[in-house]
Amino acid sequence: MNQPLMEVRPADLVPELSVVIPTFNECGNVAPLVERLAAALEGLSWEAIFVDDDSPDRTIDAVHEIGARDGRVRAILRVGRRGLAGACIEGMLSARAPVVAVIDADLQHDEKALPSMLDAIRAGADLVV
Repeated sequence: MNQPLMEVRPADLVPELSVVIPTFNECGNVAPLVERLAAALEGLSWEAIFVDDDSPDRTIDAVHEIGARDGRVRAILRVGRRGLAGACIEGMLSARAPVVAVIDADLQHDEKALPSMLDAIRAGADLVV
């Protein structure tokens, strides 16, 4: 990683944005995605919730490794449950922020769109796609 990760730990700090990231075999994308989120969301209070469907490539280990250094990164391991919709719902239910975004872990969604999407919510939109 090019920049040190921020140490954020207190559970009483409520982020403004929770980013739910369903995963299956995305081990190699976890670190780059967290770096990209950190750059795109600089200056905002956010958390990333990786929801992993028990990936054989041990995606969860990559998330735990980063989460040990960066309290904004959390993991949910789903054993015996699979599927995108269920992973999204489970992540949303564990979100601490009042605003939730869902992005894929494969780096195909542009995380740089998140701040403007959050601005639309702040301006009164109920939903931004």
